[in-house]
Amino acid sequence: MTTKSAGFDAGSVVQEQRVHGSVYTSPEIFRREMDTIFRTGWVYIAHDSEVSEPGDYLTRNIGTEPVVVSHGKDGEIRVLLNRCTHRANKLCNAESGNATSFRCPYHGWTFSNTGSLTAVPMREGYGDAFRAVRAELGMSQAPRVDSYGGFIFASLSPDGPTLLEHLGDATRAIDRLLDLSPTGTIDLRANWMKHLHHANWKMVVENNVDGYHALFTHASVYDAIRPAKVSHIPTKTDVVVRDIGLGHSEIDYSAEYRKLDEEFIWYGRIPREKLPIYVAALEKRHGARKAHDALVVGPPHTLIWPNLFLAEMNVMYVEPIEVDKTVAYTTAALIPGQRDLNQRTLRRAEGAMGPAGFLIADDGEIGMRNQAGLAAKEPEWLVLARGLETDVTDETGIVNSDKSAETPQRGFYRRWAEVVGASTAGTPAALTEAVR
Repeated sequence: MTTKSAGFDAGSVVQEQRVHGSVYTSPEIFRREMDTIFRTGWVYIAHDSEVSEPGDYLTRNIGTEPVVVSHGKDGEIRVLLNRCTHRANKLCNAESGNATSFRCPYHGWTFSNTGSLTAVPMREGYGDAFRAVRAELGMSQAPRVDSYGGFIFASLSPDGPTLLEHLGDATRAIDRLLDLSPTGTIDLRANWMKHLHHANWKMVVENNVDGYHALFTHASVYDAIRPAKVSHIPTKTDVVVRDIGLGHSEIDYSAEYRKLDEEFIWYGRIPREKLPIYVAALEKRHGARKAHDALVVGPPHTLIWPNLFLAEMNVMYVEPIEVDKTVAYTTAALIPGQRDLNQRTLRRAEGAMGPAGFLIADDGEIGMRNQAGLAAKEPEWLVLARGLETDVTDETGIVNSDKSAETPQRGFYRRWAEVVGASTAGTPAALTEAVR
């Protein structure tokens, strides 16, 4: 897992069985993550259902950089840096909307929703030379934008792997979610719930595929909800954790569900008779056999590097704010045209991920306590050795049949070391000092 580059040795803070505390607390490491993981790689940014019509736009961040996801009047979806090219004022402050143009509130410069500069008040004040440079003063754009299954990703680097290369076998998780839709699509317009976590962004995402904590952190959930979908005691259920590769990982219940061969275990064991329109539509798309399998296996529980989490019938993405502050956005994955199903999905999302939800409130509290615990400088290292000797490699990745194994976390940090340790110019001296 050791990766060296000019001025920074990732192996000094991330090793096969452990992670140094500074990975979560060092401002210099945080800045390097923004420059490497978020600035040079692919980052989930939006879903096409959110910008389905010309003029639709969203304001989001890539790492700490503000952007506008804009469906231009020419039909193309662009990711524009949310900054006026005149004096750097943030152009768009609304979270979403529909507009043909963006007007800077500072000096009135106006830009088309394609990013081109269309109006400059009192432009004669710039003289004749301004005509020659005006075409160059459009909003800066992310050089690469692509999507898979409706999930839109952007990269601020013009070079690098394609989106499909970045996703690798994680496409199977997206496909698994879309298999539950009679149209092969989902809708993420139920609005996003926002949770401020007083924790490093990596704590939030690595926790999502941690199969060890549930019995302890979420004990109140299992006391309140009977029966659980399956046993959460690792020795009593056929569930695996998996390092898919490239930083992607998951907790996979599919073998246990297929063994039980019961539809909707993952959805509160609701009988199919309660959702006749949905089941009929799914069978029309897939045929009875494949529809049954999709309803048995259910949606994924998969982390897609670096910031997207397919949380069964919820979707989460994270935005790093500071080294110890992260915003997690969650919404329900709705199925187009399935009102009865969607109403149930919304209520379940509120119960798990809402402000008073059972799950995310627990995780937020634990993350805050993790970050607070790091103020104690000893021991220096966090342990990620659980299940190391029982990991096996197969065609799906590195797999462990003990759900409590830290296989996903090891895969996450293996990728972290590769990307953050990649050579970049100008590594600050403070970063080298931070990890000594």
